[in-house]
Amino acid sequence: MAQKQKCPEFENHERWLVPYADMLTLLFAVFVVLFALKKEGAESAAVQQAAVSIQESFSDSMEEIPENRRNAPSEQGFGIFEHRKGDRMRAPIVPKFQDASRATKVIEAEMKKTQEALQLRLYGQQKFREMEKSGKGLERIVSVQRDQDGFRVRLLASHFYKPGQYVLSQSALRDVEEIGKILKELGRPVTIEGHTDSVPSGNDKDNWVISTLRATNLLKYFVDNMNFAPTSVSAAGYADTRPIASNATEETRALNRRIEIKVHYND
Repeated sequence: MAQKQKCPEFENHERWLVPYADMLTLLFAVFVVLFALKKEGAESAAVQQAAVSIQESFSDSMEEIPENRRNAPSEQGFGIFEHRKGDRMRAPIVPKFQDASRATKVIEAEMKKTQEALQLRLYGQQKFREMEKSGKGLERIVSVQRDQDGFRVRLLASHFYKPGQYVLSQSALRDVEEIGKILKELGRPVTIEGHTDSVPSGNDKDNWVISTLRATNLLKYFVDNMNFAPTSVSAAGYADTRPIASNATEETRALNRRIEIKVHYND
């Protein structure tokens, strides 16, 4: 009896289509994400949040390529991870976002520390406890505000200067001393800004001059009496060009007459 012959095995010559299709699908997804990020804008909160998430996902990875792996020669004679421009290497992208995330945490921590120190030193332990218990923050005379790249200590001008004057009041010098000590402990560069309302000063000095002289006078006090390094402090006057409230009433105009000490973190 003749043996039954086996059918020859079918050889699929199109097996490559499956991984190829998978690769095209992944590439399409990548380009969709890149297009969405470009449309959203590099500075938007969504993009920055995505960058932070990516950074956190790779936070345990090495930030620097080891020397023995970095310099493996390629056909051009350079290491495959090496960017030649003189003898410098291109800085990696992930640590940039990592540094920004760390900076934000430092700013927020030092801002909170400054606010609490101001409350304690200007109002005393008992007053501070009463404010904490009642849920009230620092009074309007001195307040702390978050800024784009740091924070600001805002001083109400009526507490520190007489109307139309630019010399610090004697009654305010104790508070100025405490504020200066707190800022000096931070060790950050600061800019002292003078601001006024829209009402003319009523003397021979206009608001531009008054705002600039008040800021400069406070700067000089910090340098001459508190040993601030001259290179770490600067001053500017803005008159009524940067209001934080309406100039319609006396109460709101009083908010615009202020000194702002900006603490920098981008230097």
